[in-house]
Amino acid sequence: MNQPASAYFMEERRDPSETHTLSVLVQNEPGVLARVIGLFSGRGYNIESLTVSETESQKHLSRITIVTTGTPMVIEQIKHQLDRMVPVYRVVDMTLTGRAIEREL
Repeated sequence: MNQPASAYFMEERRDPSETHTLSVLVQNEPGVLARVIGLFSGRGYNIESLTVSETESQKHLSRITIVTTGTPMVIEQIKHQLDRMVPVYRVVDMTLTGRAIEREL
């Protein structure tokens, strides 16, 4: 008897969560960090680590480095939503480029 498996007995398939480091180049103005954090909290994404600093070469820009965890689909969604924000100039997944420097403090 080759019947299709019942939905009640099927195993739930989940993609494994991965940790990613995102570098977000933003306009250095009041409220930008709150908007970026609001994107994460409003959608239930977790921020493992957060660092913000002004860029040396262009004082009107800041770099926000965010470490977050999620499935590949969730990470892509986060990057897409960050990229659509108005004060955001560029979003780079440092985990994929291999240029991330990680250190536990």
